[in-house]
Amino acid sequence: MKSIIDGENIISPSLKGKNFRELDDSISWRNPLFNSFFDSAKINPTAHKKDILIDAFEFVCALILVVLFAPIMIATAIAIRISSKGSVFYKQIRVGKNGEHFNIYKFRSMIQNAEVHTGITLSWEGDPRITKLGDFLRKSHIDELPQLLNILRGEMSFIGPRPERPEFTDVYVQDITNYKVRENVKPGITGLAQIACVYDAKAPDKLKYDLLYILHKDSYLLNLLIAWYTAKKMLFLKGTAELV
Repeated sequence: MKSIIDGENIISPSLKGKNFRELDDSISWRNPLFNSFFDSAKINPTAHKKDILIDAFEFVCALILVVLFAPIMIATAIAIRISSKGSVFYKQIRVGKNGEHFNIYKFRSMIQNAEVHTGITLSWEGDPRITKLGDFLRKSHIDELPQLLNILRGEMSFIGPRPERPEFTDVYVQDITNYKVRENVKPGITGLAQIACVYDAKAPDKLKYDLLYILHKDSYLLNLLIAWYTAKKMLFLKGTAELV
């Protein structure tokens, strides 16, 4: 069985025009839309050039969404302040495009100073550090809304691999083939891995879908599908979009 994470040079120009199943036959899509897309879509690993128009479009969309979601964000901030001690917002250093570090912004969904006793660790399903309100904010993805600021600052896109903490990235780059390829594009608020994988999926499992997205990221259809199923996850508070 072939896996996309095992290729020696996953962004080689020689892959241009190939189908992803030539690289990976381990993904079985339950969702007919994604199954149909990846049956016909061709890889274009060399098309990811900086596009000023795309950056400008995302900036305008983020600005509009900040205005539209302002009432929800204000209500969320008040609810956090009332329900638990600590700051409303939470920032954390993450790794972005080209390995550059930046501060990601979220609504706080854990108890204040959650890592004082646990140390630096990934969150997991049923993590007791998550507050009751925080559990809802995570399932609804409302906690991610402050990342619209990261888009306005040019640090993130709407869709792309989720940015990871440098403490984990340093390890993953050494242990997982092709992990550093994620740094070729801007990280996103949502991504293919976020709708295909469970919340606490392992890094290699998420990487498979991150690489798959990177090789097809210039497809408007794929981006629309990811946006649509992300919205469905938020609306129905689902852990995954049940694509695979």
